[in-house]
Amino acid sequence: MDNAESSVTTVLFPLMRDAMGLTSSALGTLVAVAKVVGMLAGIPWVLLARRFRRKVVLAVCSGFWGIWIILAAMAGNFTQFVVLYGIAAAGFAGAGPIALEILGDLCEDHRRGRVTGMLYGGVALIAGVSAPLFGRLSGLDNGWRYGYLASGAMCLVVGMLILLFLDDPRPAARKPLTAAVAIENKARTVRSGLRELAGIQTFRLILVQRLFSGQNVMMSFGVVFLAEAHGFSTATASVVALPFSLGYLGGTIAGGRINDRMHQLRPLSGRVVMLQISQLGFAGAALICIEAAWHSIGFFVLIFAVLGFLQGQVPVVNRPLIMAVVRPELRALAFAVSVSTVEAFAYAGYALLTGFLGDAIGLQDALLIVTVLLTAVNGLASAALYRPYARDSTALAHMPHEGTPATDTGKDIPAVP
Repeated sequence: MDNAESSVTTVLFPLMRDAMGLTSSALGTLVAVAKVVGMLAGIPWVLLARRFRRKVVLAVCSGFWGIWIILAAMAGNFTQFVVLYGIAAAGFAGAGPIALEILGDLCEDHRRGRVTGMLYGGVALIAGVSAPLFGRLSGLDNGWRYGYLASGAMCLVVGMLILLFLDDPRPAARKPLTAAVAIENKARTVRSGLRELAGIQTFRLILVQRLFSGQNVMMSFGVVFLAEAHGFSTATASVVALPFSLGYLGGTIAGGRINDRMHQLRPLSGRVVMLQISQLGFAGAALICIEAAWHSIGFFVLIFAVLGFLQGQVPVVNRPLIMAVVRPELRALAFAVSVSTVEAFAYAGYALLTGFLGDAIGLQDALLIVTVLLTAVNGLASAALYRPYARDSTALAHMPHEGTPATDTGKDIPAVP
């Protein structure tokens, strides 16, 4: 379900725009609202997962919360839709950090790249298959409403599947404490956890790197861009979602294996090398896509597949980078901060920026600034991660199971050249 409602928004926004008299900036508003709300809601879900069974919390936030998407499909105007869509996003924000924490508990360090790739690749494949199907709804009156109804129904099914089939490797939470003690313990845990995370230089730099990443808006605005700049119909333009997702799937699976191999060959720097390659490669492919004068959908099917492949490198590098420098007890909080908060804030800001720039100077130039220029600069600046990552990952590897924070270095830790 992770990208189901986003697929509907991306593919069917032209219909919603026509039905409600909206502009391109409205798409930026929708994406931004979802990300900002998710930014605020991610950590509370993680705290609930610490007190109650993780699979139950995951089933609620990533599954049963889909009822709000169903209600959004019935909205009478754009304001009502934004409010209901934002409430839905508040639930979905908890899915990523909790799922990634479970993944980290299940897998050893040398396998996390490929397994993360399988997770994100599966998500992308589902989104890629569903997007063209949602695109077929463009021929129906109120087709966008049917798309959201289907998306919400999918979420409800996912909630049941999680409860029935997910095996959580962590035991159930201890006997609940009294309300006052529980609140005090939660506050203390979050404060101490955030202090420890802030002390890890690699984690701080990753937050900065993700804050200046504008890659995600390419697919959010891709269908609208093709429809506006090249005159494709919504149904025709939406077909690029499938090759993007198939490319993403290939990128996560192949990239995950390559990332694990690079990590084995160069444990102190391999993952950072992969991060830079994916960022700079994406900037180059996005430049070709945006500046191409071709008016054949076949060309864009190919280039979006390449974009998807390069975008698929990001989670299989970024998530294992964090797992390698943050001890297991803090990983859910780390992902809530990095994925649900910082990445969501960046995504929201760049979606708004792209939408408003699209109205002011054209969507083509807006995407050029956000997805090409910014991503290229970010890829070059990621070189700042090499020394801190080598130091912090080595420190965590030498830490006793119940040892000191990951940033503490001892005599037995080898010096980093």
